[in-house]
Amino acid sequence: MKIRIAYGAVLALALLSTGCSSKTRESIATDLQTAATNVANAADKATDDVAEALARNIATQQGEEQFKNAGHELDGPLTCNAAVEDGIAKIDVNCTGTTKSGQAAVLTGKTNEVPGASVVSLDGNFTGTVDGTEVFTTQRLGG
Repeated sequence: MKIRIAYGAVLALALLSTGCSSKTRESIATDLQTAATNVANAADKATDDVAEALARNIATQQGEEQFKNAGHELDGPLTCNAAVEDGIAKIDVNCTGTTKSGQAAVLTGKTNEVPGASVVSLDGNFTGTVDGTEVFTTQRLGG
C-alpha cells in the first residue's frame, strides 16, 4: 500500500513538474526516489520484525516443551531473541531460561523457514543445553 502511494506521488509530481526547469525536475526526481526507497526499506523492516516475533514466540513455547521432554523442565518461560539474516533467508534463535533444579538452560538454532507457515512449529537446526551439556538436538521445534 505504501509503495503504491509512493509511486502515485512520483507520477503526480512528474506530471506537475513538466513546466519546471531541468534542475528543479532533477531535484524533484531525486527527492521522490529517496522517498520511495525509504518506504521500501520501512516495509522490509516491518517484514523482518514480524518474522523475528513469530520465530521468538514459537521458540519460546516449543523450546520449553523440548526441555521438558528431555527431562529438564523449566522454572518459568524461556526468554528468546531472534535475528533475521540475509533478507529473511535465515533467522538465528537464541533463548535462555532456568530449569526447576536451578541450572542454566540455553536453546540456540537457525531456521531458513519463514515463520508463520505453521504457527506451532519451526524447522531448522536447534540445540538445547543445560549447564553447558547438550540435552537435545532437533530439526523441528513443535509439531
